[in-house]
Amino acid sequence: MQEYSLEEVAVHKTRDDLWVIVHGKVYDVSKYVRDHPGGADVLIDVAGTDATTAYEEVGHSEDADGILKSYLIGTAKDAHEVSRPKTVRLVQNQAESPKSVKRSSSSISTVTLAAIPIAGGLSLLFASNGQLSLPDVLAKTSLSQLSLRWLPAVHLPQGGFSNGFIAASLLCAAVGGVIGSQLSKFTQIESGFTKYPPHLKSHNVAKSNPQLARGWLEPKEYKSLPLIRKDTLSPNVFLFVFQLPNPTDVIGIPIGQHVAIKAAIDGADVSRSYTPVSNNADLGRLELVIKCYPDGLLTGKYLANLKVGDKVLFRGPKGAMRYKKGLCKKIGMVAGGTGITPMYQLIRAICEDDTDTTEVSLILANRTEEDILLRKELDAFAKKYPKNFKVWYMLDQPPQKWAYGKGFVTQAVMASKLPAASPDTKVMLCGPPGMVNASKKALVTMGFEAPGAVSKMTDQIFCF
Repeated sequence: MQEYSLEEVAVHKTRDDLWVIVHGKVYDVSKYVRDHPGGADVLIDVAGTDATTAYEEVGHSEDADGILKSYLIGTAKDAHEVSRPKTVRLVQNQAESPKSVKRSSSSISTVTLAAIPIAGGLSLLFASNGQLSLPDVLAKTSLSQLSLRWLPAVHLPQGGFSNGFIAASLLCAAVGGVIGSQLSKFTQIESGFTKYPPHLKSHNVAKSNPQLARGWLEPKEYKSLPLIRKDTLSPNVFLFVFQLPNPTDVIGIPIGQHVAIKAAIDGADVSRSYTPVSNNADLGRLELVIKCYPDGLLTGKYLANLKVGDKVLFRGPKGAMRYKKGLCKKIGMVAGGTGITPMYQLIRAICEDDTDTTEVSLILANRTEEDILLRKELDAFAKKYPKNFKVWYMLDQPPQKWAYGKGFVTQAVMASKLPAASPDTKVMLCGPPGMVNASKKALVTMGFEAPGAVSKMTDQIFCF
């Protein structure tokens, strides 16, 4: 490979001519600026420099590593290698506390001391009574509440205070030993299986969520599927339908996650991630809606030219989002173009689940009315489930008598169409980087917590 000096790399620092160094290798990412999920500004900030530290701090995935590799052009002279931080796990050993032993012995001592005055009282009782059995004696004392099944039916000797005191002492010693043993069980700290009380499972076992079921996909291995249908939805936008090996197979994609597609293009492996519009309820097939840009490395040179019968490599599931009922009470969504696909997956799952009461409000931006993807399905959900789903369309070039919005998705539009900021509300974004970055800034101004560089499910603003 060609070797570049740091000075040579530093010259390439513009949006249209952008090089970076990562782990001693030089990459020309000029063509990836538009597609970068974090926006163009993130790349421009490190243009012409060694971006290893910034790259590692974000915590890129294996797919990001694969995408970066496709833009490799050479190595860097005198580059400082930055090692990836190792995960350190702290294990704390806790020594057993002698408190349990102390508690047990102290409880026995307490009972022994308490037996002395009891013995004195019983001695007087023996002195004033004739021949009595032990159960009879206890029945006349404050110990009458104890179970008497274990006491022998022996008779005590007659004969004044001294004989009564001896007999009473023996009795109290026996009683004290039993009570102390029982008290020690209450105060002793047990471990292992014995510390858990017995539990009987209910016969009413909750049904598992089919959307979380393991399916045909493998997260670490690419597997091929044949294309059985390809429909044109709008200019350069296609519905791809792939067939699973068996009619009852499921793809195994949790709601909110996506798949990776890999292909060899111009002698190099290229991979990109896409969210299916189908889910585990759709047996035997995998459906994707993808916009194929003419200059797109994977979409323009590969996916746009697929024919029925061609096989495509898939891997998954992937992604930080893993939706389940109860994630929050309200969800706001802002999507642009094909960014509707991950949103549609969540909308469909929420609407089709009779027990999910989550309220969803969607703003979908496009250039023209013909560019709106999945509109028929979205309108059907909005009409059938008005309490769960509301949609608001925004167009750059609306037709006459357009009933929805016009222009960009501004803060005023989001304030009027999305739920207000609260602990039980999330907003999800997916679309062109410019729209996503502008929406994040506006949402923070509206009171939502700013997200980190890498989206997490706990974020109030989640970016697909």
